[in-house]
Amino acid sequence: MTVATDNKTGEATQAGALLRTVTRLFGELQQRNFACCDVQSATQCSILTTLAREGDQTLTALTRTLNLDKAWLSRSTDDLVEQGLLAKTPHPGDRRALLLRLTDAGQSAARDLDAQLNTQSARVLARLPEEDRAAALRLLTSLGAALQAELNGEAGCGC
Repeated sequence: MTVATDNKTGEATQAGALLRTVTRLFGELQQRNFACCDVQSATQCSILTTLAREGDQTLTALTRTLNLDKAWLSRSTDDLVEQGLLAKTPHPGDRRALLLRLTDAGQSAARDLDAQLNTQSARVLARLPEEDRAAALRLLTSLGAALQAELNGEAGCGC
């Protein structure tokens, strides 16, 4: 191996470790905020925020989006229906499917949770030196696009 190859291998190793650490820490912060959510579980908070962000979905689509077990997600959505935060309505294009839709109360709960999460993110960014904050936002935007491209299979995603 050459020095250039060794450096690229070292960068990839360092980047992988950093991304996993940042993802884990961010996930822990989100879980702590979900504990303050007015619903019964972090899964239900994820359902609320996902539907608020992405709109109405079938249970199958939401299962893929959240990468959760369909039976677990079904029980969680049933609980949200009982709490008056979610409605299940017939899907207009598929009579076998139900469409999950936030109620007015569900939209309000999702907005409140989103505000809590945004406040938390602002606190995290405020811990960075002021001159690094704009760069951090640009890099997060680029990183988000790169992650989405990888998920979309652009330029060869896989094992």
